[in-house]
Amino acid sequence: MAVGERVYDSRVRQDEREVVERAIKRVTEQAANANAIVDEAMAAGLDGNDRVTIGVKMLRAELLNVKADLEREIERLVLDCTVCGRKVHYVGGLGVKAGHWAHAEPAPHATPKLTR
Repeated sequence: MAVGERVYDSRVRQDEREVVERAIKRVTEQAANANAIVDEAMAAGLDGNDRVTIGVKMLRAELLNVKADLEREIERLVLDCTVCGRKVHYVGGLGVKAGHWAHAEPAPHATPKLTR
């Protein structure tokens, strides 16, 4: 299988998918927390080049890298919507926003439903 190749497999283990989804959510939350710390440091008068600010920015960057790695892995999956049977894929989020599952083709309803 080539790097970045999508894998259509509606039999992917639900618990494995959910572990990755939870990890994405937690890492995203921590990156958002790091954003808030940077904002608070700047509001408190610290310079953007202060050691503390730079350290938090580096932490945030690393969290976003981990999030991107997890999302790239789950984006390779193509699953089936349990309501309409159409193909569903994961769309990665930007910055400190988590991604979401979306229909890969027009569907009769907006939000896909996956086996939970």
